[in-house]
Amino acid sequence: MDRLDRFAASIVASPIPYVTSPIHWTMERSRIVWILLCAISGMSWQGGMIVRAEGFRNPPPGAFGLGRSGGRFAHVDDASAAFQNPANLVDLSRPAFAVAPGFVHIRVEHSSALGKAETTDPWKVLPHFFVAMPLPESKVAFGLSVTVPFGLSNEWETDDGLFAPPPAPGAWRYAAPYYSELQTIHVNPSMALSLSESLSLGLGVDAMWSKLSLRQYYPWFMIPGFGGATEGKLGFSGDGIGVGANGAVTWRIDDRQRIALTVRSPIQVEYEGQTELENVPAGFPLPARADSESSIRFPLILGAGYGIELSDKVRLEASFEWLQFSLFRQLAVDFLNAPPGALAPGATRLEIAQNWKDTWTAGIGGDWRFAPAWTLRCGYQFYESPVPDSTFSPTIPDANQHAFTVGIQYRRGRHAVEAAYGGILYDDRDIRDNIVNPAYNGHYEMCVHLMALSYQMEF
Repeated sequence: MDRLDRFAASIVASPIPYVTSPIHWTMERSRIVWILLCAISGMSWQGGMIVRAEGFRNPPPGAFGLGRSGGRFAHVDDASAAFQNPANLVDLSRPAFAVAPGFVHIRVEHSSALGKAETTDPWKVLPHFFVAMPLPESKVAFGLSVTVPFGLSNEWETDDGLFAPPPAPGAWRYAAPYYSELQTIHVNPSMALSLSESLSLGLGVDAMWSKLSLRQYYPWFMIPGFGGATEGKLGFSGDGIGVGANGAVTWRIDDRQRIALTVRSPIQVEYEGQTELENVPAGFPLPARADSESSIRFPLILGAGYGIELSDKVRLEASFEWLQFSLFRQLAVDFLNAPPGALAPGATRLEIAQNWKDTWTAGIGGDWRFAPAWTLRCGYQFYESPVPDSTFSPTIPDANQHAFTVGIQYRRGRHAVEAAYGGILYDDRDIRDNIVNPAYNGHYEMCVHLMALSYQMEF
């Protein structure tokens, strides 16, 4: 991707050499092949982060969060408050736990003068779990959430189109990962304290495990003297743990109005992993496995919500978020076992520009208890994409989006079941001035459906 294409463009005239021109090596072979490995390794860290608008953030966890995606801070009143707004944990009357899996169906299509491409394997699953523990006759409550706030995966069809195999490889075959995945598991213990009848405070610790994975084809047949193998595969996998903190304040202005403020600190994850090559030609001066390290700083997130009860049965909330994605300016990859002379003297670090921008979301949500046991929820939220045209890639098929959501809850005694659906309308994206690779220019269309289920039991 980034480094591979810029390196190839520096040694041949064509901006897409693997399609239009043969490669002529002008440097010693050992240095070149290691630079290519470093290029792809650096690219793999970029390739792992994909999925939807807001870069690599997933939909709100839980059926309540999805059904009221545009207003989920001030009025959250189930166990998912442990994640959305821990200050509201003191509002719960009984201990409760909830299991709330989410489901995502995502498809991406691309077309340009070079050809077409589309993703496959559209279904993804997001498991979520919540616990709320208000202490009897106390102003203190505790909570725990286990969620998947970032990630998912992306896989492109490789039988034809831009990922078509030899003898006529597509323009993306060796320029982008055909499979990339970011996995996260976020554990968030929290506590809440009622400071007064109108003000409550929530604090929590964020501990997040994350794993990046990548698979990409590599053109051995293009390297002079190593044409015995048609092509091979490159695989990357690395994981790490990061820690942060979160907090929230809920102010009950009066019996029917409230304001909620939330903050979630940046989380930096240090990844350690390996890049592995398959089907390496005999005599090729490159190890089949290379150790590498990198890091990602997930964004600072500020949220605010204003909620009002229009009646005993109807509630509305408007919310706003600001996300500091500008922390993701570049990716740096350190190589732990680079052979002597593989890089420039003393160089064991490569940097890849990302130049993401800060973004925001805004929305409105509400619910209506239309029967004693039934509650209907709905919401709208706008998400701004942080990915600029200049660094857009097929592994991050991202655009602004409009999310329309609906949910319904049935409660009986201490049990509650809920289902929610979100239809996502993406803006089509036309990329014309990509500096990573001109082959990425073209028209992108995205379609996403979101679903969530929830079962909650109170004790």
